[in-house]
This record gives sequence, C-alpha cells and structure tokens, in this order.
Amino acid sequence: MIAKKFGYGMFICVIILSFSVAAFGGGKYPSKPVKFLIPFGAGGSADVMGRALAKGTEKHFGQPFVPINKPGAGGGIMYTALKSSKPDGYTVGWNSTSVLTCTNIGNVPFMYDAFEHVCRIGFTAMPIAVRSDAPWKTFGEFVDYVKKNPAKIKIGNAGTGSATHLTAVLMEQELGLKVIHVPLGGKRRIPSLLGGEVEVICVPLPEAAPHVAGGNARLLVMPTAKRDPAFPDIPTFKELGYPIVIELFRGLSVPKGTPKSIIRKLEKAFKKGSQEPSFTKIAKKRGFNISFMGRKKFQRYLEDQNELIARAYKISGLVK
Repeated sequence: MIAKKFGYGMFICVIILSFSVAAFGGGKYPSKPVKFLIPFGAGGSADVMGRALAKGTEKHFGQPFVPINKPGAGGGIMYTALKSSKPDGYTVGWNSTSVLTCTNIGNVPFMYDAFEHVCRIGFTAMPIAVRSDAPWKTFGEFVDYVKKNPAKIKIGNAGTGSATHLTAVLMEQELGLKVIHVPLGGKRRIPSLLGGEVEVICVPLPEAAPHVAGGNARLLVMPTAKRDPAFPDIPTFKELGYPIVIELFRGLSVPKGTPKSIIRKLEKAFKKGSQEPSFTKIAKKRGFNISFMGRKKFQRYLEDQNELIARAYKISGLVK
C-alpha cells in the first residue's frame, strides 16, 4: 500500500530510516544508560577518577554512566572490548596513556587510531625525583654528574615499557646520558628510592609529593608541557631545551564510526562533568591536573604523544 502511494524509492527510504532510528536509540540520544569502561582494576587511581567523572557528568548528559572495570594487558583488554562495541554512543572508554603504550608494544593488534577520541580531561605529571640528601640540587647538576659517571646511576620505573620507563629512555637519548633502568613496579618505586636501591626514579607526582613535603625527596624536572602549579619552581624538559613532553593523560574514546553528533554531545557533557566540584576535589587530592581538550585538539595531542612513545620504544629496543 505504501509502495503504491509513494513509489518504491520512497518506500525504501522509509525502511532505511526506520532501521537507522532503531539503531541509535529511537532517534533520541541518549535514551538509555551508557557503559563506562575502565582499563584498570577497582580501587586504583584510574578507577576512582573514572567513577568520579562518570558520576559528575550524568546530570549534564541525561542518562547514567555504568562503570565496568576491564583490567589486563596494560589496558589492552578494555581497548579490545571498546573496539568491538557498537558505534552507537552507548559504550565509552576511559582512556589513558595506555592507549599508546599497549598498542605500540603489541599487546593488541591495532593502534590508537582504531577509535574516535572524544576529549582529554587532564593529566598527571611524572617528574624525575631523587632523595633529599642527593648531591644534585638541580637537574643541570644531575646531568653533569651522569655524563662524568656513565652507567653508574640507577633510575627506577614502574616496569619495562611503562610511561615512566619511556620518559627516562627519552631523557637518556636526548641528553646523551647512560643510566641503568630498573623496573621496580608501582609499589616499590618510593621505598627503593628512599632505601637507596636506586638513586633516581621517574614517578607519578601524587606518589612523590608527600615525600617532597616531608623533606625526604626532591624533584629535579617535569616532563610536562608547562610547569606544574603544585611545584612552580620545578622546570620542564621543554623549557630547558629538550623536546620531551610525556604526560599520564586521561580522556574518553568511543568505537570507530560513532556519529559526530553523538561525539559532540559526549564531549560537551564530559567537559561540564570535569568542572563539577565532586570531581575537581578528587582530582586535586590525587595530583591530577584538569586540562580539558576538545576532540580536535586531543587528536593532535595524541598524534604527538604517539610519535614520541613509538620513538622511545624503538630507542629502548623493545620494538623494531
């Protein structure tokens, strides 16, 4: 009957439109809760920050976000699940620098551009730290010492291939240094430094800050784009003339093919969510710098970070 009245072509258009409307929640987005995938286990920083952001964003979005932890393979389990999800806006991934490390090192058979990236929420700095009784008061003094004493200084990191390891690798290469890299794991970094197992560590700022405040540790340099507001006297590699900017960023990604209209709605909601007092309070407590980037700027940022991380892996010999 419809085909006779409007013509066969119009009938086909109506059918296609009907399927499209059904696929994206009856034409209204969002019309149901959204899965919020977290790449690491419950109770950790990624989990706590992600849940706080999800909760703070709900009232600006109109539907709840349901946090789901998918730890494993350095984030690879979550990214694999996100990649295989429908591009309908009902699954988002709480990404981090792990979207570049686990892809470049080969934990998953795809790269960071296998997704649409919604926005960056902010980042945590990874300074180079020493004990307070170390002979180097400045980064320049440390560099001079290492150049005169190659392969004698041990620098601890979270693990081979981690962002803290890669930061030290780039420092070594850019400054012409020779150090010994020691994979300690996250829990052993500070005790190993204070106990004298290693002379230096590259460590997320929230772990080091209490020990700096307590007079047991000293920061030498930040691998961030700008000085950290919590430690404005500590210079960055960049301002000292070295092109090293690696940050433990966090943001949001969705499956490839997600409509731009949905991405824009998510971007807008998460920007407001990142400004909620319930989130900013936790961010400050955990040393997380809220530094929002929209999808276009975030895409360029990811390209730059990926190039740097890929280069660090090659320098370290972890990938060919």
